[in-house]
Amino acid sequence: MALLNLSPRVRKILRYVAIGFFALVVFVFAFQLSFPYTRVKERLVDSLSDKYDVTIGDVERGFIPGRVYFNDVNIRTRPASPSEPVTTMLIKRLEVDVGILPLLHGTLRVYVDAKIGTGDLNATVWLPGFGKKGFRFEAEGKGIPGTGLPMRAALGLPMTGKIDLSASLDLPNEVPKVGRPVPNWKAASGAFMIACPSGCTFGDGHTKLKPLVKNAGQQAMVGEGIDFGQVNIDSLLAKAEIKNGKLDVTKFDAKSKDGELYIDYSMTLDKEFGNSVVAGCLRFKGSDALLKREPKTFAAIQTTGAERRSDGLFHIRLTDHFSIMKRLNQECGANAKTNNGENFNTGPAAPPKLTVMPDEPAKPPAPPAINAPTPAIPIDAGAATAPTAAPPGAGTGGARPEGEAAGSAVPPGEATPRELPANGTLSPGGAPAGEPSRLR
Repeated sequence: MALLNLSPRVRKILRYVAIGFFALVVFVFAFQLSFPYTRVKERLVDSLSDKYDVTIGDVERGFIPGRVYFNDVNIRTRPASPSEPVTTMLIKRLEVDVGILPLLHGTLRVYVDAKIGTGDLNATVWLPGFGKKGFRFEAEGKGIPGTGLPMRAALGLPMTGKIDLSASLDLPNEVPKVGRPVPNWKAASGAFMIACPSGCTFGDGHTKLKPLVKNAGQQAMVGEGIDFGQVNIDSLLAKAEIKNGKLDVTKFDAKSKDGELYIDYSMTLDKEFGNSVVAGCLRFKGSDALLKREPKTFAAIQTTGAERRSDGLFHIRLTDHFSIMKRLNQECGANAKTNNGENFNTGPAAPPKLTVMPDEPAKPPAPPAINAPTPAIPIDAGAATAPTAAPPGAGTGGARPEGEAAGSAVPPGEATPRELPANGTLSPGGAPAGEPSRLR
């Protein structure tokens, strides 16, 4: 009844608004039904071709605008060198949903629902300002097969078992005065969790362990890889947290009859992730059961270069910046200083502090010794016969000590005479040529 009392002008405005809204809805649905998602599939494969071999079975458009389904997605890593492991990830069905309403606020939101084996992986990505302001995502996975995750590329060995995981990260951008926005890891926040409730394994008995090394010398020592069998994990739970400019592993609990493993890890984040400072410790050992079942694996664990410490475990200390992280054979853990007093601060170095010592007071000259013999002026062999003039005003009647040449006497308190010039000549008064006589 209230609408019947509206003025003709208001009813006309509402009519135009309804027509515009209806036209927008028709356009969105028409765009969804006519959009060439096959071209999107080809573009996606081409964009990942540098590092991955990607094959996609078929593409289905959803009824909801912005939604599309990719079936039978196979992602295979393309190693840069023959020594790098190859990882294959199989996704039965991948749903991608681009939110329409967030686009009106300048935010690109993409929702991903992937069916990996018998497990599910859900993830949502937000790009505020279409990526100019930063990046944020949340992900949760349940019962994902270890063979469907890129664990071989991360650990160097294949993994089996059901994996549960969750992750969240809020990474804002820093906008410099000149240039493009860059991620600021010091302002990041988030949390990560990965768990294997039971029955996980590392290694398959024939894949060799190829650790990531930094130089050709270490690569030559590794060769084609290290023989590694299979390690059984009864249960695994690891948690990490990012806040207040630090990344800390808050919990690591691994139970296995094949050995023990303890991880302490912390990072002081820098604006650039590679410059973050690492402070960590790995402590591990193999069990007697592993020695009996997998002697090669036991030997690989024993020959990492680390020494057995007082707690019966092998220790490897992690230190330095993340991009050049060092793995040192040093004792670490709760009973040792993690950084051993090292400072990897990337800021400007403080100026050195200098202590100015006061000048020592001048010492008075020592009194001349009584009846001390007068040192003679050294004379070159070529000038031994050169005549020496007597100093002006010197007395002629006094006798000189035997063996002392005329003009060679030095008054008390004078310094030891200098050697003569190379030509061996003396100026009057016993001084070198070109200098006034020091005799008075």
